[in-house]
Amino acid sequence: MNPLIVLLLTLPAAAQLSKIPTWAPLPTTSTATTLRAGNATYIRSLQYVTPQPATTAAQLTAINPHLPKILPDFNLLLETAQLSSRYQQLYDTKHKVNRGGKLLTPHNYFDCETTLLLTHPTTQQKVFLLQSDMDVVTDGSDPGRSPLLSNYDLARTSDWFLPETAYSWVNTSSAPNPFLNYYPETLTKLQTLRTQLEAEAKKDPGVVWREMIRTCDSQIYRVKERGLHSYTKTNLKKRSFLLATRDPFVVLPVPWVKSTAAFSPRMGDYAAVIYKDKIYPAILGDAGPSSKTGEASLRLARALNPKANGKTRAVSDLTVTYLFFPKSAGPRTAPNLTQWHAKVTTLLNNIGGLDPRYTLHTWE
Repeated sequence: MNPLIVLLLTLPAAAQLSKIPTWAPLPTTSTATTLRAGNATYIRSLQYVTPQPATTAAQLTAINPHLPKILPDFNLLLETAQLSSRYQQLYDTKHKVNRGGKLLTPHNYFDCETTLLLTHPTTQQKVFLLQSDMDVVTDGSDPGRSPLLSNYDLARTSDWFLPETAYSWVNTSSAPNPFLNYYPETLTKLQTLRTQLEAEAKKDPGVVWREMIRTCDSQIYRVKERGLHSYTKTNLKKRSFLLATRDPFVVLPVPWVKSTAAFSPRMGDYAAVIYKDKIYPAILGDAGPSSKTGEASLRLARALNPKANGKTRAVSDLTVTYLFFPKSAGPRTAPNLTQWHAKVTTLLNNIGGLDPRYTLHTWE
């Protein structure tokens, strides 16, 4: 189906900008036969909204009044704040996705309040600030800490689970990664099932078995894409990855992480996540879709909202502040939450520290 027609059919149900958009007919002198022969669409123009970014301390304080209380130098940092080009890049990408026919919901479209470049005037410490919501990531595998497939039952309740994260280190465990066998075994089962479905389809020409075969094919494709690429199998043999159920990490869009710009966070950079009156240490542990922001591991998400899981986001409002410290990453090693806490504490001190009434969360 033409992507614009898909957009037309879904827009009224999804658009919540200020009620239903206005529709107006466009006169034409061409007949339906002529238009159809030219493969013309009956949609000639669409308007969309790009939100204005928050750029001042007052705007961010209105979202979370605790920010200037937690960070005594918050207002000072915002005095020279610059809007990052990542903000416009993000919404340009969203528009491109929509034009391709994959219409974003209002929640996923309006998921970024701002991206700011901050520099402390005294220490010159750089900070990349993202104001967003928090969706949940459950990815990762580590045979040293979680050698059994059943260890991943909670993580795999997410439809998007992957056994790898961008942050990884050399696997020193003698235990094999459980997903090395899981994906080939699952593929064999699916192929056997498909043979059975084909046999039923030969006996019954109705739609039921044809649909079952299509469903089976889609899962065969899923298994091949997620676990049977040569580089994935090599990584699963040689490397360990973060565990979203145990490690507090955050995710940024792929293009943001690959940039060499001065303020661009790199994989493994430290971060501080502020929600309401709490502040949590974390690292940048993975890279995600280029059209969305606001993702964190299940461990971090459940600290903000105990009900968060692979199907339920932690925070729906744009009330989560992510502070990334560019170029702060150390060597890629297995997570040491005590060291992470100490490093984030030092980096926070470089931007004025925390008010004595607040403490940086300690991960058990």
